[in-house]
Amino acid sequence: MNARRFMSIILAGAAGALVIAAASERSAPAAQKVVTIALPAQNVAFRDAPGVEVARKDCLTCHSAEYVTYQPALSKTAWTNEITKMRAAYGAPIPDADTDALVAYLVAQNPVTKK
Repeated sequence: MNARRFMSIILAGAAGALVIAAASERSAPAAQKVVTIALPAQNVAFRDAPGVEVARKDCLTCHSAEYVTYQPALSKTAWTNEITKMRAAYGAPIPDADTDALVAYLVAQNPVTKK
C-alpha cells in the first residue's frame, strides 16, 4: 500500500469518528437549568372605557399598562401608524379588526390638546 492511500484511509477514518462523536453529542443534550425571575408589581391598569378589553388583549402582550399610559398624546393617525409599525417591524399579533377600537381607546385615554 502506498503512503498516499494509507493517509487517505487514516484521514477518512478520523473524519468518520469526528462525525459520530458530534452526532452523539447532539443527541444527548445537557440538562437545562430552570430559571425563575420575579417581575415588579403592576401598579398601573388601563382605565375602564369602551375598547379596554381590546387594549388589554393587544397591548399587554408586549407592554406593561404603565408603559402604554406613559406614551405622549398621539392623534388617531399617529396611533394607527404606530400599530402598523408594531405589526410590520416587530410582528405584533394585533388583528386588523381591532385597530379602530384600539386607536379610539388610546386616543381617548390621552387626547391631543390644541394650544
